[in-house]
Amino acid sequence: QPWIWLGVFGLIQMGSSARLFDNHCGSHSGLGVAEMGSITFCRRCQLGIALGIASTVASIIIVASKVSITSRSKLSSLFTAEMIVSGMMMGSEAVGVAFLTSQQGPGAPLNNLYYSTWGTLAMALILVASCVEDYSSAKGALNGRSSLGEEGEELEMS
Repeated sequence: QPWIWLGVFGLIQMGSSARLFDNHCGSHSGLGVAEMGSITFCRRCQLGIALGIASTVASIIIVASKVSITSRSKLSSLFTAEMIVSGMMMGSEAVGVAFLTSQQGPGAPLNNLYYSTWGTLAMALILVASCVEDYSSAKGALNGRSSLGEEGEELEMS
């Protein structure tokens, strides 16, 4: 479920950034040279587009992998990939929040870009927390199983 929300927020982030880029930075915006957006503003719009594409594509790949992979041998690889991708998304979205929602950023006013940027960061944090929780419970289950005998009683360590 959080992967789907990450993809939705990524689509909104990408679309809002693209609209702002077209309106303020595009050559067909109808604005004069004096009214064109600053280079910083335009680059930050491009960052929003790239982050939106990355989060949408990553969420589609992870969701498709979770649906299609059923063998136990590949589940650990999927978990590792999910952990790495969610960590990378968290880091990149944290940078995105800093650049996109700052005073000079395109998401400075309260608009779709502002909320979708914070939404993608929140979903990335939830995904990282979920991966850490799953890792901890799997590690605990392995540690609990290794100290139990065949019938489930504890083995004595001497």
